[in-house]
Amino acid sequence: MRRRAFKGIAADAAASFISRNNDLHGYWAIGKLHSLAREHSTTKILIELLGRLPEALSEFASIAARYGSMVETQGASKALTIRSCKIEVEFDLPKTQQCLVGETGFICTVTIVDDRGQAWSHDASGCSRPHDPKRELRSSRVRGEVQAR
Repeated sequence: MRRRAFKGIAADAAASFISRNNDLHGYWAIGKLHSLAREHSTTKILIELLGRLPEALSEFASIAARYGSMVETQGASKALTIRSCKIEVEFDLPKTQQCLVGETGFICTVTIVDDRGQAWSHDASGCSRPHDPKRELRSSRVRGEVQAR
């Protein structure tokens, strides 16, 4: 029963990762990842949370560190050892009824590998469009940080 907690940790991380509250410099991280995928002519982005990020993902280092820490903290609170954790986001999937004009579907998969080598994963999906600062409002949380400096 205790090992099934890995599935819950993966579900928590996936739900939080696709949330609009997951922002990078005041903009939705999923939209910024969608733009990165398009720039590199791919539909998938893989982020190793407990390892070193490739140069192309260096802008997302703070997010990888935040989610890596979150997963490790949740595992430690349940006395579980995590060997590795990754988040893979696949973009430009078929639209769902939830998608607005200009959006496509995406799926975010969080996979945790435990100390025995068993993989535990959870999927979360939604709709997104590539980041466009002309269309999007920047989070007020960032504006407050910028003004305070």
